[in-house]
Amino acid sequence: MERRLLYLTLLILGILTLSSFYLSWSVDRGMGEITIERRVIEPEPGHQVSFLVYQPRTANHYQPMPIVLTIHGLAGSKERMYAFNIELARRNFTVVSVDLPGHGDSPLPFQPDQYHSMAEDAYAALRFVQNTWPQVDNEAYGVLSHSLGLRVAVELQDFTIAPLAYVTVGDVGQTDEGGYVDLPGNLLMALGESDEMIPASTALDAIRYVTGNASAEAGVTYGSFTTETAYKLAFAQTNHLFEATDPTIVSESVAWLVQGVQGGNHLQHTLDPMSQIFSFKTAGMMGGTLSLLASVLPFMALIYSFIPKRMRPRRIPSDSPSLSASRRVVYGSLLGALPIAVYAITSSVGLELENSGMALLDSMFATGLGLFYILTAVGMALTLYALLGRDVFGAALATVGIGRSNLADNFKDIVKGLFLAGVTVAWFMTFLSLCGLEEWMQPWISLCFLRWPVWQRGVNTIVMAGLAIPYLVMDSTMMRGILLVNRDSGDLPSRIKDIALVFVGKFAVMAVLALAFSFGTAALGILTVRVTLLGLLLLLFLVINLLVTAISIWTIVDVENTWPAMFVGAFLLALVAISSVPLI
Repeated sequence: MERRLLYLTLLILGILTLSSFYLSWSVDRGMGEITIERRVIEPEPGHQVSFLVYQPRTANHYQPMPIVLTIHGLAGSKERMYAFNIELARRNFTVVSVDLPGHGDSPLPFQPDQYHSMAEDAYAALRFVQNTWPQVDNEAYGVLSHSLGLRVAVELQDFTIAPLAYVTVGDVGQTDEGGYVDLPGNLLMALGESDEMIPASTALDAIRYVTGNASAEAGVTYGSFTTETAYKLAFAQTNHLFEATDPTIVSESVAWLVQGVQGGNHLQHTLDPMSQIFSFKTAGMMGGTLSLLASVLPFMALIYSFIPKRMRPRRIPSDSPSLSASRRVVYGSLLGALPIAVYAITSSVGLELENSGMALLDSMFATGLGLFYILTAVGMALTLYALLGRDVFGAALATVGIGRSNLADNFKDIVKGLFLAGVTVAWFMTFLSLCGLEEWMQPWISLCFLRWPVWQRGVNTIVMAGLAIPYLVMDSTMMRGILLVNRDSGDLPSRIKDIALVFVGKFAVMAVLALAFSFGTAALGILTVRVTLLGLLLLLFLVINLLVTAISIWTIVDVENTWPAMFVGAFLLALVAISSVPLI
């Protein structure tokens, strides 16, 4: 690939990445209308509580300003509550957004069901701001929670200073026994009509339960704020995953909190709840994430072009016999289906092991992911051996430098591959550091599913990357030893055909099964937060696997050595996984 083209590609992607970062940063600050401060307090020695404070630069029509406390759900963070944080701060609220233990910047382990302890942390952050910030009301506040956060929010009604109004997004407080948690008054329940975890009928049952009105419907406010008996159910055309960034839910939440905390007359003196800007941050986050990920391949190719030949990984010849296109598609589909089947099993086993205290790492789902990588590698090896036979399987393994080279050559390949991969990872992490290094840089620009891995998350990322290597070795064996065996045919159409076979062979069945796992669990009634998150992780795995496959194809075609792609791929898969789950 010509350097000029690589330079141009990187320039375009770099501009897109940085402009997306700036857009995200600007919208987070309300286009200059909002200030954000990051704070960490210790209510008890060694017990850290991290939170963000959003505040309008100039408060209009309301002094002193009340607070809204926002509490995220499982696998969320204070930054992920940006839609509510931004829009509430634009409407004369000081917003305190906390990280629950094990989430975001919190170094503490997440302990399910310890909701009162989590509420104490959130309350400590709230009281710190109320007693420290000027022009802030030292008592009046509301609370907005997403999903699991409701279980924390309801605990606050028994604290010395209780919230004046509540909003719950993505949860109605139903217990496993079919009852409800102690739901407070002045409560808005906001959900997506397609919420995978809470059917519309369940939400209607909840509003009828709290109001005592058997005919209560969505969209109607029952009771009164002054008597703390106000209740409302609001639906939006979205699902559980996107409820926290749905314009209708954000609008309903803002209007409810203005009425319940500031007073109904203040709706006349503030911005229209539908006048929103947070969606531009969503676009910036998505654009920045995709541009940054897309820059990995051209940067890697550019660096490779500058590396002296003696420092490049050796070119490994391919002696694997050619297979027909139909056989390659069939084999690729079978091997593409295998990871999804293994994932379904190992994720369940991993959850049971973590619940029993036998976690491989102290990141949620990491035990299942570790088992997934190891068992998938074993399963792919056995499947390839059964399909190809001993000799052809050995030839396929040899295409990635295993089995037919001496240890010295293999070691040199690994070291040289690590060098190229390390420079590429450094490029990637340099851009990611612009989003904010802990205690070094502001403003912590949020990306979709990437986060700088600090402290224990950094260690877990490295360990998980190591566990992913065997899986990627077998994945590369499949691609170079089966799907791309005709890469030396010479003409461009043949190369394009072979590359297309890789994507069809790997992802046709894999994508269908991944979607079936992610959304089929809801259809089968398997509706738990953890199962939903496992489905989300699987979809993220599929997205990153597309990029890893593209990098692998380049190393197969141009470098003829897949070790650099395996190392970069392992790091990206681990980073996304560890960034997306809480510590336990």
